[in-house]
Amino acid sequence: MKLLFASVPQWFPVSPYLACALLAGQVEAAGFSADTYDFNIEFFNDILTKERLQRSLEKAARFLEDPVLPCEGPASSPFQKKLSKVAAVRKEIISAFFLRDKSIAEETVRDVENAVSVFHTREKFYDPEQLFRARDTLESALDIISLPYAPSRIRLDNYIADPVFTYDFEDVDYQCRNADVNMFLPYFEEKLSTLDLTAYSMIGLSITDLSQIVPGFTLARLLKQKTNAKICLGGNYIYKIVSDLKKIPSVFYDYCDFLQVGDGETAVVELAEFIAGRISIENVHSLIYMNDAGEVIENEKAPLLHLDRVSYPDFDTYRFEKYFSPEVVIPVQLGKGCYWGKCTFCDFYTGQQKFDMKSVSRAVDEVEYLSKKYNTPFFNFVDEAVPPSFYNAFATEILRRGLKIYFYSFARLEKAFTPEVLKNLYNAGARFFMWGYEADSERVMHLMNKGVDLKRRKQILRDSAAAGLWNLCTFLLCYPSETPEELQSTIDVIYDEEIVNTATPSNFAFKKNAILKDHTQDASITDYQANGQLHISYKYHSSVTTMQEIKKKRNAFEKQFLKDTAQRLWPHTFTDCDMILMYLARFGRDYVKNYRLKYRKRLPGG
Repeated sequence: MKLLFASVPQWFPVSPYLACALLAGQVEAAGFSADTYDFNIEFFNDILTKERLQRSLEKAARFLEDPVLPCEGPASSPFQKKLSKVAAVRKEIISAFFLRDKSIAEETVRDVENAVSVFHTREKFYDPEQLFRARDTLESALDIISLPYAPSRIRLDNYIADPVFTYDFEDVDYQCRNADVNMFLPYFEEKLSTLDLTAYSMIGLSITDLSQIVPGFTLARLLKQKTNAKICLGGNYIYKIVSDLKKIPSVFYDYCDFLQVGDGETAVVELAEFIAGRISIENVHSLIYMNDAGEVIENEKAPLLHLDRVSYPDFDTYRFEKYFSPEVVIPVQLGKGCYWGKCTFCDFYTGQQKFDMKSVSRAVDEVEYLSKKYNTPFFNFVDEAVPPSFYNAFATEILRRGLKIYFYSFARLEKAFTPEVLKNLYNAGARFFMWGYEADSERVMHLMNKGVDLKRRKQILRDSAAAGLWNLCTFLLCYPSETPEELQSTIDVIYDEEIVNTATPSNFAFKKNAILKDHTQDASITDYQANGQLHISYKYHSSVTTMQEIKKKRNAFEKQFLKDTAQRLWPHTFTDCDMILMYLARFGRDYVKNYRLKYRKRLPGG
């Protein structure tokens, strides 16, 4: 018996995601055979070619000749009306593109394969002028790939599903069946025809983000149709929407046999044992399935993990040469959960066991093993937050063993990150941290319940910079009761290049699983409603502002900030962290901070 664990689009195509490799490692340690397959990296490699771009341009041109999307059923059906709207918007987008960007399209088709090569070639990748030009070329190429499916859009850092459709299951299901509105359906049909999946008894798909819902469910449906394997959907995003999925019988009829929710390290081994006929399905923890009577059954949650007993992830069947990077960056998890876990807006902890860390020696053993096995010094520690005391001991052990690694991770702005601890971390290979600054206003921060010394935050960032570390700070803009003056105070911090080297500013989103649900009055939220069964956020109303105003303010700030900082390397990013790590390891903080591009980056609306 053999199992397959697969990643799905859309995810930033620079390095592999941890989940599938981690699950494969667990079942292999238990004596089963497992492979991994990254449909996401295959997707980006397959579509970013001259031939695919040319085909997309031709398909877009044909649509203009007959701008109608056929729909089965009566003209009064809701999908008939939606398709008419899609067709009208698509016609407008394609017409504007050919009128405005025809010469850019020709240049992009010509340059796309060279742009891909920049990411695979060390000499080209480490030339900022070539790297940023290549990145923009790939984004322009993805605009072309998206044209025949507008207004949906694929990007390196996101998939924006057609906004005419909602995230209710009925609309997602319709997209999964309609190749006129879903770029992934024809792609997966073609891709699956080239793969032999007959050896697999079970195929598990990891879905971790909203951007993977349409492609992930599209792939799941096709796999259920075209293979005899049992299909299992898992991943952190699935857990966040599981209460809705359990109420939809079609999920189990058409898309999967199982949902596995929460931490899967031990539960996946039990699932393998069930498929092998060794145990009954009732003994598989954290499993949701439909029984023969058509009832949805939810098994008992898996017991707490003993993290030091978790097997190492297995990346053996990953093809690292396909990733858009000249180096291999390995994701590793040092622990589980967040040691604070009380931020009112956050839902990262959803589905995970209570906070726990591996022992320092076990964590360093894993890093040492993976570094040697895959011949790389680069690591991304994917934890929500690692305590300063653990990190200091971890760094000390790295130095004691003489390991040469480079890494980054999330961290909280705790006063225990002293200058001495930060320097110790730098010496051990830390090159940057993603700090949750969120907002400058103490009032807003108390509403968020961040639980840090607000008066110490800027000093910690100064100490971090003095230690040689890069500061990537996340910001949560336009909290519902935030005043214009409070927002401007946060924006002033974002512009302070001495303490903030890279900004990741996000809109406030009211998550279904967030603690805020019990404190809506504090945030001036008057009422809220579901944003779709498969969406993790609510639509809401505030007595102070609106969701539209929040989006407008954030977009206006972001457009101006990107314009003001256009010559800098990575003043703003959601996804380029692996690339930042590689540049910092090669050139150091001062080079990356002070370099000014001669190439003029592509800007929003430009």
